[in-house]
Amino acid sequence: MNKTVLGFIEEHCNRSTAELALLLSKKPELPKAFILNQINGFQKAKQKLPFLLEFENFIYPSALAFSQASSEKTGKYKAKILNVKKVLDLSGGMGIDSYFFALFTEEVTYIDMNEELVQTVRSNFETLKTNNISCIHAKAEDFILQGNNRYNLVYLDPDRRAAKEKAFKIDDCEPNVAELIPHIWQKSKQCLIKLSPMLDIQQALTQLPFCKEVHVVSVDNDCKELLFLLEYGFENPPLIQCINIQKQNTQHFEFNFEQERSTNNALGEVQSYLYEPNASILKAGAFKTLGQKFGLTKLGTNTHLYTSANVQSNFPGRILKVLEVSKPKKGLTQQANVVCRNFSMKPEQLKKKYNIKDGGKQFLYAFSLEDGSRNFVLGELV
Repeated sequence: MNKTVLGFIEEHCNRSTAELALLLSKKPELPKAFILNQINGFQKAKQKLPFLLEFENFIYPSALAFSQASSEKTGKYKAKILNVKKVLDLSGGMGIDSYFFALFTEEVTYIDMNEELVQTVRSNFETLKTNNISCIHAKAEDFILQGNNRYNLVYLDPDRRAAKEKAFKIDDCEPNVAELIPHIWQKSKQCLIKLSPMLDIQQALTQLPFCKEVHVVSVDNDCKELLFLLEYGFENPPLIQCINIQKQNTQHFEFNFEQERSTNNALGEVQSYLYEPNASILKAGAFKTLGQKFGLTKLGTNTHLYTSANVQSNFPGRILKVLEVSKPKKGLTQQANVVCRNFSMKPEQLKKKYNIKDGGKQFLYAFSLEDGSRNFVLGELV
């Protein structure tokens, strides 16, 4: 990062990749790949990792390594839920999770099989003034079999892009988590595994022994991570934690699958308020326990919307004051944010058919009741 390279990056940090590639093709003396990584990282860090913008000497890795890294919000969340002193990060990558672990623990050991990436991350930890992280170049499978070191927790974020397409199943990840777990117990009695939000949670639990907790983590109602906390010997049903991190607050709801199976929900028609659960609850499948906890009526077994006569202001999701209920028809509104739940049309199709412009303050929900009848609800946020 000499003055010439740094000057070029500072001057062109807001340009598109196409423009940069053209500029750099005329400057063969400059390290093209390195510069593209720095500018790509700087641009994306504004949303994903804004704390890095305070460190001008931070070296961004490849676009792939950056895309696989946790965000600042999810990295902080993982670190805060742990209460341990010594962590082994077997899938270090860009080092974001290791960095946040280090803020809340005494010692972190970072492992990655990419030697160049390990050197970059080691330099970055110095830039970030983090002195309790040891960086080691090794394969996770090899390191876990070496030595007699013990840890309070082993963290694993397996590569879901090892194949050409993104891998969503545990067996498709690298390293293979299910094969690695028996060896992890020789190093630690706790293991935290980060997996794709596309994964089926209950299917994953059949392959992950001794699961104590599952954290379904969303940021601004966009599901980002599934975290499985395993504890050797734990045999009870895992607690499912549904987390939605927002700008002003964090929504939290917890349940277990046995409670969900044994709970019944009252079904009925729309009342004064309409509720839609956040993305984490929808992903986890906390449909009946959610309604029971907040005393809500569900609109249909497969329609995951709820209603009540009186507002439940601490509901973990969107709350609407109902303005009008009707059968599907034109003219109910000219502009609205359209949402379809258990409905025969997608939002774009519905907007086109009923001449509705997108946006505005109102919401139009299209859904089916238990008897199969289709309904529209026009509402506004509480």
